[in-house]
Amino acid sequence: MTNGEKEQTLESGLMKNPPGASPTLGAMAFEDEAALGGAAGLVPISNEDRPILAAIASGDLRTALSLCAHLHGRALGRLCMALVGSQAEADDLIQETLLTAHDGFAGYRGEGSVRGWLLGIARRKCAHAVERRVRRDKKLRLALESDHPPPTDELLGRRRRAEQARAALDAVRPTEREALVLRYVGELSYQEVGRACGIDEAAARKRVSRAIARLRAALAEDE
Repeated sequence: MTNGEKEQTLESGLMKNPPGASPTLGAMAFEDEAALGGAAGLVPISNEDRPILAAIASGDLRTALSLCAHLHGRALGRLCMALVGSQAEADDLIQETLLTAHDGFAGYRGEGSVRGWLLGIARRKCAHAVERRVRRDKKLRLALESDHPPPTDELLGRRRRAEQARAALDAVRPTEREALVLRYVGELSYQEVGRACGIDEAAARKRVSRAIARLRAALAEDE
């Protein structure tokens, strides 16, 4: 971008860092993308992220949240549904994710895409939800088994088949399953998967590769 172009953009307000906005966010959101691409930890800003970052930088967090829901709500829904398997629970987790994002706008540093940041929050929310469900189901199962007689042969067969299905899913480790879902359901790059999981890109690739291999092996055993 030439100096003349920068001056013209400044006059239109697109590169201006509003008073009271985070200097880091303002610079990240509106500086020359060539400079951003060379900065450590930052990536070029997508057209999808620009209005969100502009709203955050101007302090209009309500608009920023609305844009996040509009532009990334579908991806959040697919991720949550894939991880928890319940539409009602997934809807609740989407809302929790967006509320957490709203609270975190002030500290958002823009390291990666907004979608990657949001899916990282959703991933943690889903992990906690699954942990709570496992503890709850375990208590419920113990209570039911203590109050009911042993199951019939038909029920035993159904339980055995259900356990076999769960075993196939359990063959994929939770960390690998999360990486797989983020990559193919959340449609994140390997770099963004790494950021969401707190690992580097190479480790993210390995997790996804191992998850695919385990799924194939589990499916082959069931045939």
